[in-house]
Amino acid sequence: MAMSNLTPDDLPPQRLELDDYILRRHLDLTLSDRFLRRCDQAIGKLLNTCNWEITTSANVATLVIVCPDRKTNWRVLNRVLALGHGMAQFSQDAKLRIYATPEKMDCFEIRVDELPIYEESD
Repeated sequence: MAMSNLTPDDLPPQRLELDDYILRRHLDLTLSDRFLRRCDQAIGKLLNTCNWEITTSANVATLVIVCPDRKTNWRVLNRVLALGHGMAQFSQDAKLRIYATPEKMDCFEIRVDELPIYEESD
């Protein structure tokens, strides 16, 4: 492990404090609210049938959607481009993680910078 040339004041904290967790949660809730307000009505209704949120970790915003069943999962996957473009408004490093069912066995994950691959196949 390489030693850093930074002073201790310039390094990130060894562990997060409660205030850090509260601020992170507030950021996640604010991003989720802004994302939903930017969605069209059809996507908003679709998201409301799922459990979803935007989480941030390692400075990457991730839209996490847990579908109630496989039928809803297909509906969400058919809107992945629109969902991805919505997340791209926050960051080009953003991701989508879509679980097919609440058991979270199957997961589809895509970064917003990968969206052009799917647009070309239309």
